[in-house]
Amino acid sequence: MLWLKALHFISLLVWCATLLYLPGLFLLHRHAQTRSQYHRARVMTRFTFAMLASPAAVIAIISGTGLVFARMVQGEWLIWKLLLVALMVCFHLYCGSQVVRLGHRIGLVSPARLTAQIAVPVMLMSAVFWLALAKPAGIFSPA
Repeated sequence: MLWLKALHFISLLVWCATLLYLPGLFLLHRHAQTRSQYHRARVMTRFTFAMLASPAAVIAIISGTGLVFARMVQGEWLIWKLLLVALMVCFHLYCGSQVVRLGHRIGLVSPARLTAQIAVPVMLMSAVFWLALAKPAGIFSPA
């Protein structure tokens, strides 16, 4: 069971790190002035998404599901955590669509949009970690 928890934790760290790193890579495309610089940014972005973020996301979700069933976890906090993880998956898919769009040199990221792209995963990750560590009872129950 400890190995499953370690696998989940490590894969989650990699996934979260890449979700924070990808918006910065998107900004590199905007600042590329030569074809070579753009190609380098493109390769870095595709590698980060396809070889790091996506496998880490799959492993984190599978190992997390395994932990839920192995430990028979339940509670209202788990429902909210799973909802937030689903939103992280949506952001991950959004990043994938950006990777594709940047391959065609459309949808270059503005600095204002970059701020939003960093704020969204930070808020989601913070909430997921809080729910996982605090396991609050009755989060949205009437007092």
